[in-house]
Amino acid sequence: MPYIQNLIETLNLEKRCADIGREFEFFLHQGSCSGENEKLYDAWITPDDIDKIPNKLIDLTLKHYGKSHIRDILGDTEKELYSQLIIDSSTENIVTNKPVFYIDKDFNVYPNYETPSQFWCLGNLKIQGAEEILSNYVNNTSIAQNVKLTVPINKMVIKHGDPESMRLFGKRDYMNYILHKYCRAL
Repeated sequence: MPYIQNLIETLNLEKRCADIGREFEFFLHQGSCSGENEKLYDAWITPDDIDKIPNKLIDLTLKHYGKSHIRDILGDTEKELYSQLIIDSSTENIVTNKPVFYIDKDFNVYPNYETPSQFWCLGNLKIQGAEEILSNYVNNTSIAQNVKLTVPINKMVIKHGDPESMRLFGKRDYMNYILHKYCRAL
């Protein structure tokens, strides 16, 4: 990360932004852990990695998010989240009265809740039509929606979480990471 700070300084980005009446902004985050990013699990950031981030970049990130500690942005360790979630027997219904959908190039429809994948698919607009897709959404018929509604998070975490992992996750991201692992194992 020192190269990012060097680039900011070399290009004099803070002054250049000020010269045009704008404030330079920069922020870090761990990224999502779904889709192709899931393959990066072994390289996921840990608390030890935070020490490698230059203070300047941490300060800019804290300012951007309006937070006082970098862990408020980068999340908790999987070990911490595992400990919280193994006692949480809740389920979740993602259905709302104002849904947003993602439609891919082949007219497959997904709730715009997570990365489009087969276990979130509500159907094909050309084949099933809008009425059936809306019914699938409302009735939680996609695999992921159904699992999220019927399988307690603690059951998924016990089966697919790592109680010793120091990787950092936002809680919602971690829960979806575990959900995706659970769905793939069905």
